[in-house]
Amino acid sequence: MNRNQVAAMFIGVLVCIPLLALYQFGFFKSTADWFAVLFARGFILPAGGLKQSVLLQYGYYTLMAFISAWVCIEMPSQWRRIAFLLGGTFLTATFACIMAMSGVLFEPISGSMALWFAGIAGIAVGGSVNAYRCHVMRDYFVGRLSTRVFEELADQNNPAKMTERREITVLTCRMLNHGELATGIEALQFEELATHFQRSISEFLIERGAYLDDCNARQVRVFFGFPLIDEHHALHAVQVAAVLRNHVANLTREIEQRFGKKAQIGVAFSTGSAVCGLFGVSHFESFSAVGDVIDFSTQLCVLNAEYGSKVLMSARTYALVKDNAEVRPMEMVSTVGSSQMSEVYELLAEKGTLPEPDIRARDAFWQGVVQYRKGDLKQALESFNNAAIEGREDAPLKYFLERVDLALKEKSSPAKETPKHSRKLAVT
Repeated sequence: MNRNQVAAMFIGVLVCIPLLALYQFGFFKSTADWFAVLFARGFILPAGGLKQSVLLQYGYYTLMAFISAWVCIEMPSQWRRIAFLLGGTFLTATFACIMAMSGVLFEPISGSMALWFAGIAGIAVGGSVNAYRCHVMRDYFVGRLSTRVFEELADQNNPAKMTERREITVLTCRMLNHGELATGIEALQFEELATHFQRSISEFLIERGAYLDDCNARQVRVFFGFPLIDEHHALHAVQVAAVLRNHVANLTREIEQRFGKKAQIGVAFSTGSAVCGLFGVSHFESFSAVGDVIDFSTQLCVLNAEYGSKVLMSARTYALVKDNAEVRPMEMVSTVGSSQMSEVYELLAEKGTLPEPDIRARDAFWQGVVQYRKGDLKQALESFNNAAIEGREDAPLKYFLERVDLALKEKSSPAKETPKHSRKLAVT
């Protein structure tokens, strides 16, 4: 239970115990007798008269105490709280009349007392600084953060610290062939497919501490290290991405079984500096971040379609997590407008979880990439062949084998240009 639920439970107990004591000492007996006379004058009662149900009285005021405390803590508007209490009082009186016409004596005073006492206590708790901050922040973060992370964020004394420049890790999960899927099936089917993709990926990432920044039919983007400061944001992103591989594989199978289409889903994450804060106007305001690291994550994600890889990471991320992740290199890339090259790595698993055959294959693959970049094409071809595991399809390995074969053919034809070992990314 969260803090507000605990407070509501505590208030409910504090209200119910005195009311129970008053019942035991007969405080409400005269009140019940007065209502019995009133009902006899105002209604046509059953032949047997009215019979009081003590259990009904106990149960009603107990229920009203807990509900009133919870509603008045959670509801941000003071006028709505008062309206709720007045409405609850009216319903209690109406319930007493209905019970009387059914032959049951129900006095509404104890229920109304429980309603108002618990409601006033709830208003006092809900009107505190922390509760008010929680109400304000809920509009921005509910659905984007897990309950645990939201409570930690609401407990911070200075939420303004979320507006600053800081280093974060951005993870993007993208449906790489969304255009093909959108034109290959009916609009309603694609709507269901895209919604299933969005819900499955976003809920998976939010539950593991990520902040949901963007969620549309093409991609889901989350942040690690924002809005809460996390010194190990890159490591947490890698740990989540390693598990996300299997989740994406299962999701791909579900989509194929349900819609008869094979979705190609890629994941990528990058680490870098970004300006974080509240952006937008009116109802379109949201906490987000702006910076090259966000665009680079999207661009890396698109590269999965080229390599056939599942999860890619930037060089900065790898520098922070190299002791905790099993990876292999891809290519050197740069963004449009930048001459600086950056290594791209494929995440295979968390450190120490790869089987021995996979480690040997990874090392051979790594050696092949290095030899390919040096121009030692024959040695690179041998290393890539050694990286193959029998019975397993390896799309990135196939990609590099084709590159080496092409380079060997180009080398035998001097008039043709030797293929480049780097790639320039476009903004998408």
